[in-house]
Amino acid sequence: MLSDPIVALATPPGRGALALIRLSGRGVFDLAARVLQPFHPKPARRVARARLHHPQSREPIDDVLVVCFPGPGSYTGEDVVEISAHGGLLVPAEVVAACVAAGARPATPGEFTRRAVQNGKMDVLQAEATADLIDAGAPAQRRRALQQLERGLSRRLEALRDEILELEALIAYDIDFPEEDEGPVSAERVARAWRVTHERIARLLATAPHGERLHAGALVVVAGPPNAGKSSLFNALLGRERAIVTDIPGTTRDAIEAQAVIDGLPFRLVDTAGLRDSDDRVERLGIEVSRRYLGAADLILFCEAWDEGRGTGDESARDAFLAQCAAPVVLVRTKADLPLPSARPPDRPSVAVSVVTGEGLAELGRRLAEVAFGGLVALGDVEPVVTRERHRLALERALRELELFWDARGNDVDAAATATHLRAAAGALDDLIGVVTPEDVLDRVFASFCVGK
Repeated sequence: MLSDPIVALATPPGRGALALIRLSGRGVFDLAARVLQPFHPKPARRVARARLHHPQSREPIDDVLVVCFPGPGSYTGEDVVEISAHGGLLVPAEVVAACVAAGARPATPGEFTRRAVQNGKMDVLQAEATADLIDAGAPAQRRRALQQLERGLSRRLEALRDEILELEALIAYDIDFPEEDEGPVSAERVARAWRVTHERIARLLATAPHGERLHAGALVVVAGPPNAGKSSLFNALLGRERAIVTDIPGTTRDAIEAQAVIDGLPFRLVDTAGLRDSDDRVERLGIEVSRRYLGAADLILFCEAWDEGRGTGDESARDAFLAQCAAPVVLVRTKADLPLPSARPPDRPSVAVSVVTGEGLAELGRRLAEVAFGGLVALGDVEPVVTRERHRLALERALRELELFWDARGNDVDAAATATHLRAAAGALDDLIGVVTPEDVLDRVFASFCVGK
């Protein structure tokens, strides 16, 4: 485990009022004394003013504020020094260079948080949540990241691991002490414990599609025939002019993707080329890109401009398109500020919007949130959610091992052999929250049963 002193700029580089430089590791207080005058590590967690200079040339670099955090009561669990310098490009870089000259090593990406994990200050899930909180672009992402940072998911996984270990303890007790107390452990007791654990892991795993979508943003593809108002709607949902809008059919030749926050939730909006037969090679390539996006979409917005009084041929083409869509589709009647043709009212439920007046945009936003994130909203902000592929794969392994255990038990496989699947299931959860040692199972056996008489 590395504990050598490291240094890094903890705030974004560039022109600004302040820059935070962080030091951590063995001997950082002695190192800080080489560049700071005066420097007193005590009292801890108290801000002090100092002059920072280069340790060799003694050239003054900046007047700074300094705070010391002795380990293990720091973010990394090591001695930490945080230096608040003036911002900009030059001063922070020279402060970091002075610390390197004094004996620190430039930190690698995420090394402060990695040391926090190694020193038991947080688990890997909390480390991931730290990154998610920093990267959050929507309120819902922030809330989920904060819940995970506060160990909401960790506690749930620890409880599931404990249940697996309890089940393994029942099997171990049955193997080693079959005649103790009232005889062997009943098959119904084992079955009941297995069912509860299996159901709880499956229920947590079922949140993965919602959580991964929240983490990445729901992919919403804006589709429809040429000149149906797709690019105008795309810009309106973004709140800025991102796509070119003209009245010339086929203006959009390629897919344009952009991030948006709608109703507090993250979306990746894609404006696509109008779907039609075309002799233009470039437009055909754009339509092919559109079809690939449609195949990956979480949600499709199909736009129709009813102001043009489209006939049954267009409706047939639309219905054929909808029949091929695997993702949910929300029909949007664009240009709602223009009158509908009296002869042909809309034949399917749709959301009427106007980018000119703003009519229907709020309703469309609510509809997008409902369709794309309805399952997540139903869970509430308290229930833990699996937000990363790594989490999902580990839970899938754990669930599969539990099922293999049950199959083996049903086929009268030796109890010791069936227990290996339980250890593998617990090991899968280890990938998320820690390490299980053989003593853990033994501790639970002695805690639950009178084996010492």
